[in-house]
Amino acid sequence: MLNPQEHPTLTYAHNWSNNMLEQMQKRLLPLADIAPDVSIAAVSGSLGRLEGMAHSDCDLIVLVNDEAIHEPSRCQKAMQAVWDALEPLGLPLPKSSGIYVTPASHGQICDYSTLGLIADDKNIFGKRMQVLLDAKPVYGEDNFQSLMQGLLERYAAGFLIHDQKKEWVYLLNDLIRYFRSYCAWHQFDLSNDPIDSWHMRNTKLRNSRIPMFAALIFLLGECSKEKKDKIGWLREHLLLTPMQRIEKVYQLNNDNGFNILLDAYEVFMQGMNSPEVRNVLVEANPKTLEDLRAMNFPVYDELHDNSDIIIRELTRFVLDRRGDWSEAFYEYLLF
Repeated sequence: MLNPQEHPTLTYAHNWSNNMLEQMQKRLLPLADIAPDVSIAAVSGSLGRLEGMAHSDCDLIVLVNDEAIHEPSRCQKAMQAVWDALEPLGLPLPKSSGIYVTPASHGQICDYSTLGLIADDKNIFGKRMQVLLDAKPVYGEDNFQSLMQGLLERYAAGFLIHDQKKEWVYLLNDLIRYFRSYCAWHQFDLSNDPIDSWHMRNTKLRNSRIPMFAALIFLLGECSKEKKDKIGWLREHLLLTPMQRIEKVYQLNNDNGFNILLDAYEVFMQGMNSPEVRNVLVEANPKTLEDLRAMNFPVYDELHDNSDIIIRELTRFVLDRRGDWSEAFYEYLLF
C-alpha cells in the first residue's frame, strides 16, 4: 500500500497515470464509429504499470480485427485514428523501432500454429508478452478480457489445460526467453538518442523491468498452489499492476519484506522524475565498451546500488518460498 508521505513520487505517478488513462479512454470512445477496425487499445510500459509521469512514452498495444490485419491500408488508417484521437494529450510517441508502432490482431496473439516456434515474429511475441506483463486496456475492455483468456488458453495448450495440477511450463519458458533476451540486448546496445542511452536503459532494467518480470514469475509460483483452476486464478491476478502483483503474493505468504522493495522503488522513481538525473544518464553516451568500462559515474552507480537492494529482496523472497511453491515450479524455473 502506497504511503504518500513515504512514497511521494510513486503516489504522484500512480495518480498521474490514472488521470491520463481516464483521459485516454474518453478520447478513444469515438473509435467505434470512426475506426471500427480497432478492437483493442491497451497501454503498456510505465503507463500500464501506473508509474507514468510527464516524460513517459505512450507505449500502446493496438489490435485490429482479424480481417483488417492483412490489409496495410486498413491497419495504417486504424493506427492513425488512434494517434489522432490521443494527440491533444501531448503524450510522447513510442520509439519508431519498437513493438508499439504496428498493430496486431487477436488471431495473431493467440495463434496456436506458432506454439513452440523459436523464430516467432518479434513484434507479435513482444506484444504477447507485454499483454501479460503490464498492459491495461483503454479501449475495447471486453475484447481485451477475451484476448487475455485466449492467450492463457494458448499457453495452457496441450498440457496444463487438460490437467490443472501441472505447471505453467510453456509460459514460464517464454517469459524467461523474453527476459533473458531483453537483458542481453541491454548489456551490449550502445545506441543513444536525445532521451535514451545505455545508462538510462540499464537503470530502468535493473530497477523497474526486473521487478516487472519478477511480478509474473511470482504469480506463476503462487499459482503452483492452485490445483483446480489455474487459468482462472492467473487471469484474475493479471488484472493487478506488477507492483500490486508482488505485494499480493507477499501478503498471501505473510511476508513483511514488501516495504524493502517499495522504499527502493521510490528512490528509483525519484531519479526518473528528476530532469537533472535523466540528462546526466543520457549525456554519458559511451561509444564503445572500453568507454563504458572507463567511466566514473556516481549518479549511475547510486541507482545501480539501489537496484541491488531490489534484486536481492526479490531473490530472497523466491528462495524463501521453497516448501510453499511446488518443487516442480522450481525445477522448471531453473532447468
